[in-house]
Amino acid sequence: MQASSHILKRLKERGHRFTKTRGLLLELLLKSPEPLSALDLQKAFSRSGTTVAKTTVYREFAFLMKEKVIRELDFGDSIKRYEIMPDNHHHHIMCVNCRKIEEVVLEKDLDSEEKMIAKNKQFKILNHSLEFFGLCAKCQ
Repeated sequence: MQASSHILKRLKERGHRFTKTRGLLLELLLKSPEPLSALDLQKAFSRSGTTVAKTTVYREFAFLMKEKVIRELDFGDSIKRYEIMPDNHHHHIMCVNCRKIEEVVLEKDLDSEEKMIAKNKQFKILNHSLEFFGLCAKCQ
């Protein structure tokens, strides 16, 4: 996983400026073991003694997604979550009871399936999402 200083340096090389909010947002996303929502981030900002407007957080999300630094995830619960763009392709498991989310890396790559779907359906696949929903060990 990348360090926030590396990401900020890359953004600066592209002509973008460093802001305290951007740096803190990246640090929080990098340190989190699971994707975070805007509300999660605002609570974390508050705990650190930093006040950030909700519109600023969403503006940063839009900017960082455009720059391909973070990605937005939707687990079907009407809450958008964000994570640093991963170096490795992974999926997630989510407990439907306690809402805990974890990354999972599949042993077998889906590349061959994806290529077959694209060929058979004459469909250009740009991306895919595969998430698993169930009960974690604690909630079972």
